[in-house]
Amino acid sequence: MAQPIYRVDNRLVHGQIISTWLPHHRLQRFLVASDTVPANTLQMTMFKMCVPPPAEFDALPVHEAAAWLNDKRYGKARTMVLLESVQDAARLFAAGHPFPALNIGNVHHAPGRSPITPAVYLGPEELSLLSDLARRGMRIEVRSLPDEPPLDLAARLTR
Repeated sequence: MAQPIYRVDNRLVHGQIISTWLPHHRLQRFLVASDTVPANTLQMTMFKMCVPPPAEFDALPVHEAAAWLNDKRYGKARTMVLLESVQDAARLFAAGHPFPALNIGNVHHAPGRSPITPAVYLGPEELSLLSDLARRGMRIEVRSLPDEPPLDLAARLTR
């Protein structure tokens, strides 16, 4: 059984995920771990429409997602867990699901954030959370597309 891929991308399910990540990893399931998406009927409908069959789509609040992942309810399906923010990734980890690696693919510019790559901007809070996760042994990479060389952010944070 393959370990899920964990990705922070504030856009969640979108064309780049479907056109590049899905075929590259032959993904069979997407799980959005978010406290807001499961209750948003419009987002749920749009995301379900984006995911082509036979791939499956689920969305759960972060705490429930941790239990779902710990119970390996994805079975043998190659799964991508999508998180809207670094904060959600840290919350998933703290909820009792200590996953080993995190891909950061897209975090929009906002006041107080600095560019890491053209697609990823991080502020002091996010860098602090990521530093803590890196100290706990998590591999953290920045990479927008699966065929790009990854930027090892964990190595930079733990220096």
